Amino acid sequence: MPTRCIIPPHYNFHQQYMDPSTSPQAGSSSSSTLQRGKACLNCRRRKMKCDGVRPVCGPCSRANRPDDCEYTDGQGRTRTQMLEDTIAQLEARIEELENPSSNPGSVMLHDPRSAFFQTKQSPLLGPSQPSTSVLLSRAELSPSSPSSSPPRRGATGLTTQSSTSTAWLLSEEPPTHIVQEILDVFLQYAPSPNFFLHPTRFRHSITLPPGNPGRPIPALVNAVCLWGILFSQNKELLPHETVLAPRIAAQLGHAIPTTPSHRTLQVIQTKLLLVDYFFRVGNFLAGRHEAYSAMSLATACGLHKIRTAQPTPAFTSFIDQIDLSLQEPRDQIEEGERINAFWAVFFVDRCSAVAFGPPLVVSEMDVSGMQIDTPWPLEMETYERGQIYPNLRTTGTVRSFFSGMNNGWPWDNHNPLTQLSKAVALFERASRLAAAWRPGALPLLINVQSTNGLEEIPNVDSYYSDFVAVDQRIDEFKSRLTPIERVALCLSNGATIQLHATFCLQNTASRAKCLSAALAIVRASQAAPAHERVYTSPILGPLWAACGRVIINEIVARRSFHAELTLSPQQHDGDLRNALEQIQSIMAAAASHCALMNYHLSRLQQESAGI
Repeated sequence: MPTRCIIPPHYNFHQQYMDPSTSPQAGSSSSSTLQRGKACLNCRRRKMKCDGVRPVCGPCSRANRPDDCEYTDGQGRTRTQMLEDTIAQLEARIEELENPSSNPGSVMLHDPRSAFFQTKQSPLLGPSQPSTSVLLSRAELSPSSPSSSPPRRGATGLTTQSSTSTAWLLSEEPPTHIVQEILDVFLQYAPSPNFFLHPTRFRHSITLPPGNPGRPIPALVNAVCLWGILFSQNKELLPHETVLAPRIAAQLGHAIPTTPSHRTLQVIQTKLLLVDYFFRVGNFLAGRHEAYSAMSLATACGLHKIRTAQPTPAFTSFIDQIDLSLQEPRDQIEEGERINAFWAVFFVDRCSAVAFGPPLVVSEMDVSGMQIDTPWPLEMETYERGQIYPNLRTTGTVRSFFSGMNNGWPWDNHNPLTQLSKAVALFERASRLAAAWRPGALPLLINVQSTNGLEEIPNVDSYYSDFVAVDQRIDEFKSRLTPIERVALCLSNGATIQLHATFCLQNTASRAKCLSAALAIVRASQAAPAHERVYTSPILGPLWAACGRVIINEIVARRSFHAELTLSPQQHDGDLRNALEQIQSIMAAAASHCALMNYHLSRLQQESAGI
């Protein structure tokens, strides 16, 4: 639905973007006695009657703005015009020094998504024009470039103007009225679970004037605008993606406050939005870095120890450690933002750990005080109602979940972020346990006393016990999920595939569980609406590809094994091929908008070409 433009009553697009000399009203006489074109520039911009008095006219004098009173009537160039010329010359010189071989009259901004977005089809707004690069002339880079056309509305109802590129290139944030309109689109389609701030409070804070301590940091404002533009697919705003993305990364470098505060949470929020963006445009290293950085920052501020029942251990040391924990929250809504922030970071970090493999920042085990004690997240409405028990304390949240104990709120919690956090915890735990297996050698060792001292021997029972416990916990969790919890269903079935993948070629039971989980992923993914398939979490790329490989392996296995070893005889080869085509079709819908998805789809298509 088109969003309604929210513009302050005093705001005038022509004042911001149109050159006074080209405005049809700027040349009108300020009074019956003042000749046409004799009004000062300031009165023209403000649409005020000018008396033409020099050196300072009456309106400018009364407004205490004598420096703004300038005339341009053939008697010489104004100070503004000379400054603009100087700026243009400096910009041209900088461009020549930085790019000696490039055309000094223009700057080419490359669209990093061109390899994946040249034929984009927006699920929300229909097709958009291909965009591989944006050519901005030197005149467009000038802050005073005139525009001969009035502002107009794009496909989403967003008010757009071709010359808005000027303001966006030279200012810290996009224009306020553009931010307001893009925010409506962002909040409607905000990537879940990556956005954890309270929507109403965030909407209010973003309306505060720049410099107000309650306003979000510029990096977060730009990140919201970046995603809002991507969701809107407004072809006139899309070119600004190439401006906003590098600006956000640069602003994050100095966005962390000197002391822990609510702005720290905004930095974490910005990083999560960047993670998803980097994975979509193919900068996987930057995406993994931001995910790891977000988790490191969250733990440094103690977000994994909210409402912990474990006292800080006391030990003797000559080091006077500085406490970086956040101050006490103002209310339950702010505490809820922090709880949800940690689990949003947890989700992204665990997904990234499976997809890219770096070590984890925090563990479900009690290692050097890094155990997770923060209770599971809740809906924002619950925090608003103030239903959190003040004296509730929790400990070992993930560890208790793995053991089957209910640790947290005294009521059933079916919050989507909770289910996603539990599902990804199982997904990562199963992947890590399976990775510990080494062909021909048992992975877990124990120390025993022998004649030669301590000796390591394989611990068969320990590995088998862990394997069975995780497998049972995954099955229990899947049985409680509803069909609408599609991503959690995919992740939990992905946990089954990860856990049994090593043994499915030798063990019929593991092979059967992998195939059943893969078909469950296909069914859950097919039930998702079209826009969810396109703007889904990038982590589903490697997960869907794993699902496709299970089906490919089953098709190949049926050709190689005897008939008595065939799983589910009622499942025909044609049905498996149809499931494989369906998962590839689902991936293709998202691949045009996500480089990570495109990468895994290409690999899966290569593997399926020979069957």
